[in-house]
Amino acid sequence: MLSTLENYTILYVEDEPKIQQLIAKYLENYFAIVYLASDGEEALDIYEERHPEVILLDINLPLLNGLDVARKIRQTDKWVKIIMLTAHTEQEKLLQATELKLTKYLIKPIDPKVFKETLMLLSEELKENPHAFVHIAPHCVWNKKEETLILDDAPVSLLDKEQRLLKLLISRKGSTVSYEDIMVDVWDDAYDKEISIDAVKILMSRLRKKLPQDCITSVYGKGYTLQ
Repeated sequence: MLSTLENYTILYVEDEPKIQQLIAKYLENYFAIVYLASDGEEALDIYEERHPEVILLDINLPLLNGLDVARKIRQTDKWVKIIMLTAHTEQEKLLQATELKLTKYLIKPIDPKVFKETLMLLSEELKENPHAFVHIAPHCVWNKKEETLILDDAPVSLLDKEQRLLKLLISRKGSTVSYEDIMVDVWDDAYDKEISIDAVKILMSRLRKKLPQDCITSVYGKGYTLQ
């Protein structure tokens, strides 16, 4: 069940270095990428740059506390999953957080069993309601809502058929998409024309030049897979 998390990125915000290092190593076992921040302002900067699907943040942070970080993010993003960490003495603060739609809050020090159960809950929520951003490669995401490709924090211009091809690969991420399926889906407005495999390969070559290296794999004689 937790294998679902391998397709997602997480931002972990903690100002105590030893705790941050320990939890980060644990999270690396489950998530594609773990981003780290040590204060609230750094957390917001990383969120804006990297668009993680999950945020795990301490309620008590330097510069900007966890509640304020969550509020600022929720102003523009209602989908990102947020898990809040809090000490026993701070539980009253969570009464202010009802509008933040937290996936869960955890009491520090974190109970390993409860943490594992939280990750399982998170996995289920992500299956039911995937994030608006799809992680393609480090520093490369697809914005499903706006249908735009973002690479190194900048939008990438895609021609119509390139965009159709990328959307098809994303919809079947991790599975092989056949040449025939690409022909039908990408050239759906050319039903009266015969599309060659060479045309598919040329289009794929153009798309690959706009994506990070090796994120699309050729499957000999069959098609392509977005890793």
